[in-house]
Order: sequence, then C-alpha cells, then structure tokens
Amino acid sequence: MDVAQIFQAVEEIQFLKKLSLQNNLFFIGETEILEYIHNFFTSRQPANDNCYCDLSNNSLEQIFNYFLNNNTYQAIVVVSLQKELSLFMTVKEMGDRLNINVPIVRLFADIFINLMCQRNLLQPSSNQLIKPKLAYAVLTTPRSGSTYFCDLLSSTAVAGYPIEHLRTANQTLALNCNFNYFRLLNNLMQYRTTSNGVFGTKLISHFLFELRQAKPKFGKIFQLIDKYIILVRKDKVSQAVSLVLAQKTNVWHIHKNTSNDNPAFQEYQSFLNNIQIDRQLLVEVRKKYNFIVNQEKRLRRILEVRQIEPLEVTYEAVLENAPKQINRVLEFLNLGDHSFELHMMNSDIKKMPSDISQAIVERYKATFKP
Repeated sequence: MDVAQIFQAVEEIQFLKKLSLQNNLFFIGETEILEYIHNFFTSRQPANDNCYCDLSNNSLEQIFNYFLNNNTYQAIVVVSLQKELSLFMTVKEMGDRLNINVPIVRLFADIFINLMCQRNLLQPSSNQLIKPKLAYAVLTTPRSGSTYFCDLLSSTAVAGYPIEHLRTANQTLALNCNFNYFRLLNNLMQYRTTSNGVFGTKLISHFLFELRQAKPKFGKIFQLIDKYIILVRKDKVSQAVSLVLAQKTNVWHIHKNTSNDNPAFQEYQSFLNNIQIDRQLLVEVRKKYNFIVNQEKRLRRILEVRQIEPLEVTYEAVLENAPKQINRVLEFLNLGDHSFELHMMNSDIKKMPSDISQAIVERYKATFKP
C-alpha cells in the first residue's frame, strides 16, 4: 500500500484530523510521509506552526541545530512507515545527548496508541503489560448485532468497554508499517478498563484472521484474554442481507437521535426504496451467507483447538430479553449478580428499516430453498 492508502485506512479513527488540532509540532522523518502529513494539515489549518524536517535533505545534526535555535515546539514526532522504531532510537539518543526537554514520540507507536486509549496524544505510550483484573473478548461475525450487544455491556459500567479495537486501522498498520498491535492491546488493558479493573474487546472474525499475516501473529492474543463470549446470529440469511445492504449503502449503524428528516437518513432510505431484488442481488446475499457461515466455523475451530469454552449468546436471545442475557454474561465473567434491568442499560443504536430486508430474505428463501 502507498502512503495515501495507509492514511486513508487509518483515518477511520480520524487520526490525522485529531492530530492536526495540535500546534507547534516538530516532525522528523521520511519524504513521502512528511509530505502527506504536511498537505493534510495545511488543508485544514493553512497557518499551522509545525516544522517538517526531511532526513533525505538534512542531517540529524542540522535538524537538531535548527530545533535548538527555534525551540518553540511542544513535541518532536518521529515519522516512518517501515523504520519507525530504529529512527526513533536514533533521534531519542541525540535528543538525550542534547538535553532536549520536550517529548520525543512516534507517530504510530505512541500518538496512534494514545488516541485509541483516549490519552494525551503527545506522550510516550506504555511499553509494559499491566494485566487488568479481567480481560475478555466478544468473538463474532459481521452484522451479528454485536454493536448493540456490546453497547449494553459497556452501559453496565462493570464490564469494560468492548468495542472493535483491532479493525481496519490497526490491521493496515500491522501489515504495512511494522506496527506491533500487542503494544496497543497492552496499553488498552492498562488505560481502558472500568473502575473495577475489567477490560473488554470485540474481535470481528475477518479482521482477526487477516492479522495472521502480520507480525506478531494473533495467536498471542489468546495468552492475554481470560474469557471469551461468542455472539452468533441464528438467522444467517437476515445477517447476510444486512451485510449486503450495509456494504452497498456504507451505512453500518443508525443512531437513535437520527431524525427521519435528516438528509443522510433520507438518502439512505431512498437508496433502499430503489433496490431491485434481482438474481444478481440474491447471488450476492448467498455469497455473504456462505462467508458468514465459514467465518463462524473458523472462530469455533480456533476456540476448540485452544480448548477454550466460551459462553455462547445469540442475537435473537438478546433481542428477546436483553437483561437476562447481559446478566448471564456478567455471571460468566464472575462479576457478581448485578440484576441489571433494561432501563438500567442503553445503546445508541437504532434498529435499521426492515421492510426491504424482509422482502429480500423472503425472495432469497424462495429462490435458494434449503
């Protein structure tokens, strides 16, 4: 992947957008990545006070001489796609020798991780693992109702914050930039727990499996996580239809505060109203159905090979009686009998319009009879 593709993937967490709110940054690094960051920042803040020092045009000695003569910067940021650690060590060594008194941080291994952990961006991330009291993961496939389920868990305030920590941005950095996503997990386990020391995360099957290609491989995750919950959706045809529609509209969730006269919602509804339920659409659904079935089988196989006995929860059971399923999870996690009721939990997710979904499901079942 080129620099633009990498940053476009990472921008799913608004990485550069949020970093651009910082001023007086002193960047040291490689030409292409510096140019991309400079162009991004100046397009948002034409008068920013950052400095971009290209190592291909200047020696490190020249760069630090300039820094010492213009010492108005709040941090030195090391940027490299493939050699961030080695470049950081070189810059840090010289900075220490010159008694530089501002933080020297890495773009990905520090700033990106701090953003994911909701910490001050311009500080070193932790390089040690401080295990939480309990770490658990929700394993699932796409469009299984996991966002709603995990929102309910988070709202209990005793079950961590189980969101998708390892998805496109982390996967892209791990596969293309020598990014150690276990450093991210270690920091999340230290800083993103509820007050009772519980860490939760959500692992969507295809993001997890694609990390097989990265270093380190994802097998180490199973040494860090204590307990597992597998969330499945029994109606996999409806799940496949949901996945097809989400990919076509690029609308994955609708929030409860989204009004019907919202332009984006009206555009989404208009797209759904104009969908043609033809053979091509049904074949797409069939492919997604097979994908979901295979992904779930792979998740179960991984757990079986590692002799892990997860708690299984179905999306349908959550819809039928959310408090019962959430309290069941808390009991499985040994978090006590809190007896949460529905009014004590909440999710910002609004149920998607279902008329077109149901029509596609019915046509699919009529075409591809079991």
